[in-house]
Amino acid sequence: MENFDPIDLVEEAILDFSLGEEEVAEGKLMNAVNLDRDCLDAWRALAEVRLARQDLTGAHTACEKALVIAPEDLTAKVSLSRILVAKGDKEGAEKATAEARILGWKEELKD
Repeated sequence: MENFDPIDLVEEAILDFSLGEEEVAEGKLMNAVNLDRDCLDAWRALAEVRLARQDLTGAHTACEKALVIAPEDLTAKVSLSRILVAKGDKEGAEKATAEARILGWKEELKD
């Protein structure tokens, strides 16, 4: 029986990715975002899977979609920085890193 819960698909995709099944993971994450366009976890994971597959444009697109859903998401900001480094966008990466650092400090201050 197929799984139609986006979060379950994300969890399955993370397992697939950890086992080296990057293409399978990407397919499950695409299914997850097609089921729920606002699934932050799916967009975040998709960005990381695509980065690992050297699909920098796809990774950037997925990360930007995550940031539209949650503009102050620390995980997505860190991913964006890593993607921009891989793309050779030093200025953009530095900006994203600074924004991530500020978000991290905000998280620490909450605790």
